[in-house]
Amino acid sequence: MDWKTFIVRAVRGFSAIAPVFGIPVVVLMSADLAVSASEWTASDGAEPAFERIEADLEGLDAGMSELEVRYHERVAPVERVLRPFHEDEEWVRRISVALVREAEAVGMDPRVLASVVLVEDPWLDPSVRSSQGALGLMQVMPFHAGRWGCASTDLTDAETNICHGARIFQHYLQRNDGDVDRALLAYNGCVNGTNTPNCYTYPGHVYARAGRAVLQQWLPMD
Repeated sequence: MDWKTFIVRAVRGFSAIAPVFGIPVVVLMSADLAVSASEWTASDGAEPAFERIEADLEGLDAGMSELEVRYHERVAPVERVLRPFHEDEEWVRRISVALVREAEAVGMDPRVLASVVLVEDPWLDPSVRSSQGALGLMQVMPFHAGRWGCASTDLTDAETNICHGARIFQHYLQRNDGDVDRALLAYNGCVNGTNTPNCYTYPGHVYARAGRAVLQQWLPMD
């Protein structure tokens, strides 16, 4: 693999998580700029613009270093919690990134959302559908699609589903004055205790998952 291909692949791999951390897109584009610059020549046949290439690569290196630090601080802990539940590491990372992004958007710890996901869909199957018709990772009811300011209405899409789920849970949390138990019951559709059997046990299941999530943070990294 030549250096140009390596740089572009590295950037595209990191670009999936960069928006979570506010890394400027221009930094991630610098590898592509460097590759293009390496092929530029002046009209008079001058040498390629190596100074530009060097500057672009320095910017890329700084951006990736910052991204790596933030990834290990914010995404890796969530990824570690989810990893035992699915063998596809790229899929787990994609879900983890979405959880961090949406949790930060609503001012919530991503491990709270991860705990809800692990109760609702421990298989991390984006296409799973409940007997009540709820869809995806956070088991969002179809009538919610498009009502919460998310980029898509496709609830089988991981990012879209988590976007909806995070905003719905935040809504119930605010409506119940921060009472987490009542917010979880409302999220589960258990306001009257009639929608699902034993639905009043739902908060306990989420707390159990949250406890596991906290415990995972105390364990040494692999």
